[in-house]
Amino acid sequence: MDVKVLIVEDNPLTSQDLKEIIQEQGMQVTQVAKNKSEAIASLNQDKPDILLVDINLKDGDDGVELVEELDQSEKYPVIYLTANSDKETVNRALKTRPASYLTKPYDDRDVIIAIELAFNNYCKQVINSPIAPQVSFIFLKAGNRFEKVNLGDIQYMQAEGSYTKFFTNQKEYTLSGNLNNTSVKIGHPSFIRIHRSYVVNIDNITGIDSDYVFIGETNLPISRSYKEEVSKVLRRIS
Repeated sequence: MDVKVLIVEDNPLTSQDLKEIIQEQGMQVTQVAKNKSEAIASLNQDKPDILLVDINLKDGDDGVELVEELDQSEKYPVIYLTANSDKETVNRALKTRPASYLTKPYDDRDVIIAIELAFNNYCKQVINSPIAPQVSFIFLKAGNRFEKVNLGDIQYMQAEGSYTKFFTNQKEYTLSGNLNNTSVKIGHPSFIRIHRSYVVNIDNITGIDSDYVFIGETNLPISRSYKEEVSKVLRRIS
């Protein structure tokens, strides 16, 4: 899944430049909003992963006030982009705990680094959050960026020393952290341990026998110590 960014910027030249910078990195711009009402309407239609917000907007709108209002219902990683770097403006913005604060004129690379860091930190928050079982996705690193992956698309996880490998239909991902800790932190009921080296998504199981779980053409061993647990789960959902 592409990382989705909502741009809240009233200057058409700046917003178009930001859009091109983001899209060149394989990310998606959900919309360009010129004011608070357009931003809120866009959020209701297509939820982004990151907000890139100018502070001084047209019609007297204020980007910090927009973020404060959004925080009352749903929190987003926010990157402020503004020509104002005075102490009062900076302090107001910092109270909303943004992922980053960039001043104009900006460097293209700084924008991308800010977005990547925002995803990096958000990924860590999601995987370590005590409410992680309530989320339906996780951010996994692919090359130099993090990709949003639906938990339902993950077929199984495999232990790889102090790392965990994630397998989907399209890709493989690697996350720092051993399999036991990773599966506990995700905590989703669809994922069950079948072996010291494997955790499977029961929603993607295509077959099972006394020794193996089958996911498409892949067969994963069920160890003796987990057979009873696997049987209990399968009896419960059958």
